Amino acid sequence: MMLIPEVFLCPISLDLMSDPVTLLPTAQTYDRPSIRRWLAAGHRTCPVTMRPLPHHTSGLLAPNRTLKHLIDRWLLLADLALPTLRDNLLDAAAATDSAPMVAAVETLRIVRSLSPPGFCALLLRLLMVRSSGDVLAELALDCLLASPSTRELADALQEEKKLPSSFAFLLRQGSPKVKTALCRLIHTVGAVAVDAVGALGRSEPVMGALAALVRDDTAGGASDAALRAMCSLCSSDQASREAAVTAGAVDALLSYISSGGSRKRPSSCALWTLALETLELVLVSVDAGRQAMYARPGATAVLVKMVFMVPSRQDRVGGCGSEHAIGSLLVACRESAEARVDAINAGLLTRLLLLLQSQCSPRAKANAMALLKLLRAIWARH
Repeated sequence: MMLIPEVFLCPISLDLMSDPVTLLPTAQTYDRPSIRRWLAAGHRTCPVTMRPLPHHTSGLLAPNRTLKHLIDRWLLLADLALPTLRDNLLDAAAATDSAPMVAAVETLRIVRSLSPPGFCALLLRLLMVRSSGDVLAELALDCLLASPSTRELADALQEEKKLPSSFAFLLRQGSPKVKTALCRLIHTVGAVAVDAVGALGRSEPVMGALAALVRDDTAGGASDAALRAMCSLCSSDQASREAAVTAGAVDALLSYISSGGSRKRPSSCALWTLALETLELVLVSVDAGRQAMYARPGATAVLVKMVFMVPSRQDRVGGCGSEHAIGSLLVACRESAEARVDAINAGLLTRLLLLLQSQCSPRAKANAMALLKLLRAIWARH
């Protein structure tokens, strides 16, 4: 097996360097993206020697062309060794002890650097070895996400029949990095090949694991990635939406929306919109989804709060968050008298009137008018 020479690894990321540069004050070599991130974060010391650096950053870095040439030569040799790399991973996938797993870690680091085609099916098989551990799973997922062909990845997902149970296990038992990467994988493939993730969407254990992550507002990036994955799966077909409802997706989405204000991330508005869009899709298409919403205390009030908020830049551009909140309320209020009363008590009328005076989308305006007409009788009594 070809081991990556230690001199080729960046001391910061421990990955194979693609653009080695020398930090001139200390003569230490780093990968350019890694040392730039280090300096951009405000560090003014050398990561290895911890010697102070000048306050100015211009002129600190110089290309290490000799090392770049050696790395390129080594990569050429590694490319010729692809059959050996494949054999190492096959041994790890079939292993019953830890020895091949240790060798597979180095192999996966090489595969991640090369991003060769034809490895997706083998990497997925490696993911299904539950004794492989988080380190191996993280590296395998990194390789899959770096795959040069999303179509190859989609085909490999579609052909592997035991994948749903393995994915559900990793989504519940894996490290935060494994969970996040797995969700990114589902979302990435689902965006270009819906048929490839159909089996995952129809799996209640997978949907249940995603719902648990979406509901967990302490999961950070894993929660956001799980939301994107769930939305991709719910968009695939009716069976996936029904599985999502059975697995608790409605409660998870409402929990995510109601706690979104405390997340304080720049992407929160876009993620709110995505959660509201998926919730509306589920409520419109699945009867049990509406029943799950009625059974959740305060669900109507959560949606009412999203009808009109102090607009962020994204809301001013599209207003889609409000649009989907109104769509969900319209579906619920048409069917449930209790939902209509709850909506009135939560202040829906005021928010609808404010929305109609704002620059909302035509669909939002039409649904707002329909809601006002629907609530007119209760409005008169109030």
